[in-house]
Amino acid sequence: MNRRQRRFQLRAAGMLRVKNMYGPFTEVGKLWYGKTRTEGANLHTQNTMRIEKQRDEYFAEKEGAIRQSLTEMGYSTKKVDLMIEAWVLTAIKDSETYRADRKRSQALLREAAQMK
Repeated sequence: MNRRQRRFQLRAAGMLRVKNMYGPFTEVGKLWYGKTRTEGANLHTQNTMRIEKQRDEYFAEKEGAIRQSLTEMGYSTKKVDLMIEAWVLTAIKDSETYRADRKRSQALLREAAQMK
């Protein structure tokens, strides 16, 4: 559930009106903001884990499909492994290692092209 949905539920329950009666530095305000901070942090970690799991599943399916299509085309397993490794390096882009990954990927593809 995202922030907009949580705020809508709080507004519908009349809790936002009660919350606004107390400042952020009062006892009730500190409890409220502390509670929402921990709930938000928990929801963030859950969403991050869910997104990473979906991404990993997607790339695993994609890798399987690519591997299958390459083997159907008649490539050897060593060549397929090199091509898959090159694809993996470029599938997820990391801003810190982008250039090195791209160069390594191109080198792997050249190596795979020279294999018989």
